[in-house]
This record gives sequence, C-alpha cells and structure tokens, in this order.
Amino acid sequence: LMGTAAAAAIPSTLVGNPAAAQPSTTTVRVGTVQALQTGGLLDELAAAFEAASEYQVTISIGSHAAVFTQARAGAIDIALTHFGVDQVREFVSEGLGRWPQLLLSTGFVLIGPSSDPAGVFRIDEPVMAFRKIARRRLPFIVNDLAQPRFVTDTLWYAAGQPDRQGWLIDTGLRAAAAVEAAAAQGGYTIWGLHPFLMFQEQRNLDIRAVAYTDSLMQRGIATVVVNPDPARPVNLDGALALERFLLAPQMQARIRGVRHPDFDRPIFWPAAIHNGNE
Repeated sequence: LMGTAAAAAIPSTLVGNPAAAQPSTTTVRVGTVQALQTGGLLDELAAAFEAASEYQVTISIGSHAAVFTQARAGAIDIALTHFGVDQVREFVSEGLGRWPQLLLSTGFVLIGPSSDPAGVFRIDEPVMAFRKIARRRLPFIVNDLAQPRFVTDTLWYAAGQPDRQGWLIDTGLRAAAAVEAAAAQGGYTIWGLHPFLMFQEQRNLDIRAVAYTDSLMQRGIATVVVNPDPARPVNLDGALALERFLLAPQMQARIRGVRHPDFDRPIFWPAAIHNGNE
C-alpha cells in the first residue's frame, strides 16, 4: 500500500512546495490528521479503494494547519479532518474546497485509574458515570482543551449541576498534563481516544479508558475535496471517486467494524447518513 510509506515519509509539517508539478491522474493525494490512523483505519480504507479502482493513494499526516497548508498549495486532492475546525470553515468559505461531507466520528473517552474507585467503567452511559464520580467526590480533572472542556461542562449540567467543591478540579491543565494529574490523584478526566492511546504507548500508566456510544462523546471527521484552479491543479476526479467510495454503505459498515484491543466496541462510528442523502 502506498499510503503507509507516504505517511511515514511526510511529517506533520509541510516540506517544500509540491504544487510545482501537475498531479498524477492515477494517484489520489490525501491529507489527514493522525486520528484517522487509529487501528490502521485509513491504510485499510486506502487499500480497499486501490483494489476497487484504477487509483493509487498517498497519505500525508499532520495537524489541521498542515493539512490545509498543503490543500492551499495544491499538494493534496482531498482532506480528511475534524469537521468544524477553523481551517475547514475558512478553506470552504473562500471557495477553495467543496462542502464538507461527514465521514465518521471518533470519540472522547473517560479516563481513570485501573482500579476504578467510582465503579464507572461498567456503566454504559457517560452522564450516569459522571454523576457517580460526583457523588463519590472523587477527583475529576478538567481537561482545558476546548472540546474535552465542552464535554465535561455538558456532563456537569446533565448530571444536575452537582456542587463542584473539592472534587471537580479546574486548574487549566490540558491534554497529557490533565491525564497525568488524574493518574497521580487517583481520579478521572476526559480526552480524545487517539491521543490517549498514543500517550499510553509512551507512558503506560496504571489507567484505562472507557468509550461510549453517546453522541456527546463523538467528534465528526469530514472529507473536503479541493477545488481545482490553474494555480492549484488537483486530481478532482480521483478525489471525488475516493469520497464516494468512503461514503458508500459498504465502507461505512467497514468503518464501524474497526476495533482496538483495549475496547470491546467500535472506535469509529459511521456518519455519512448526515450528508442529506434522500
């Protein structure tokens, strides 16, 4: 699969200006964020597309900013990124890309000690789990990244706005720092599934995570096909073919079937139904 080699070769920052050459009509260049490679998902989807079409796929992985820098330079034909981020809105509103199509959602997870003193890892509903942590007044570290904070605030309201004093700890910690604090205090926090898995590969702390089916815990990922332009030539036909392939029911089912050894349920959820198919 070409995608695997390309992903390894291109880091999260854009190198050079690949827009100088005309794109190949037999290659679809994908720019994406790291979350899409959880469990090898994107490599699997790219291989399936290559087997079903005349196209080859190359994949570059980076931040949202890096992906849309590439898109603006004509270095990719299609972006697969989180829906609703500033870069998507700006790119599409400037007429540089087609309207985003929701592809799938990936989740936030509740992270806590392996011993689970709140007894929430067996609860299949995040509001009930949050309410139980509050009732036991066990430490819950607010992850101050925008999306995990939004999820936490929503859970707090849904749980009946329990008194925050002494257990809901909001000191501005973000990402890995919030997880480390939760681990040190025997408490809980919320973070994205993919960054948590990467964190645990490096740290291997005595913590675990639980994923939920609740839509509150899901974050959408969309496709954005780059519009062709004389200064930004792209393989439009190939990009549209890949987008149609990924949004088809067969591939949506395949996305739902991806598993990770640490979770007994899907880690990606199909989302193409939200694109207005009638």
